[in-house]
Amino acid sequence: MLTRCAALLICAGIAASCALQAQSAKPLQWDITSVKPISPESCPANSGGVGYLPDGITASCVPIALVVQVAYHLMDQAHILGLPEWTKDPQRLYSIQARVSGDDAAAFNQLSRPEKSSMLQPLLAERYQMKAHMEAREISAYDLVVAKSGSKLKQPQSDERATSQFGAPNGNVKWVNAPLTNLTFLLGRETGRPVVDKTNLTGKYDFTLEYAPAARAAADETGKPSVFTALEEQLGLKLVPSKEPVDVLVIDSIEPPTAN
Repeated sequence: MLTRCAALLICAGIAASCALQAQSAKPLQWDITSVKPISPESCPANSGGVGYLPDGITASCVPIALVVQVAYHLMDQAHILGLPEWTKDPQRLYSIQARVSGDDAAAFNQLSRPEKSSMLQPLLAERYQMKAHMEAREISAYDLVVAKSGSKLKQPQSDERATSQFGAPNGNVKWVNAPLTNLTFLLGRETGRPVVDKTNLTGKYDFTLEYAPAARAAADETGKPSVFTALEEQLGLKLVPSKEPVDVLVIDSIEPPTAN
């Protein structure tokens, strides 16, 4: 038979467990938010991005379009329709700070990265008056296929360490002992359209790719080809225009942020 002391301890343990379950079931909310415009001149070169803290999220030197992309876990902005140009303007950057209360920090720290990112959605609704919805649409895309000349990708050495070096902003890409998975993300970012891998190349490869990024093509003096030409000449791959059914985020409305 349980002693009175043991019974009380068990009851206390059950009560604490229930309290923790109730706390974890309660949706977390931001305790402090700050949204401020920031001058591009005050941002260090090649800076800017979204970071995750033990008790919140910080974004510095970013256009709001990037925050929307992160909040809805979208691979690229080609999956977002209806964004006004001001949201993508590199001259209209923002600094955003969002933190939970001290009592909620432990629970926040247990969330997955997508769950943390999703908490930016109510911030966008409150501070940018953003309204949006997801829907399936057939949109312009590219299929990544093997060119008629055949793949020029190299088989890696078995002892090579896997690395994937992306090309922005200079258009120099180096892949070592790595699958093509992230190449579609890079190409989507460069072309502004979703890219679907239809090469059937499922192994790991070594390759380099040098091209003139579209954003810098007018000022490029290196003589590098476009990414379309570089893919075919250097890798034996090709981008073919297509239509693909994809889930996209449709922006119904969004306004410049309210003051803090």
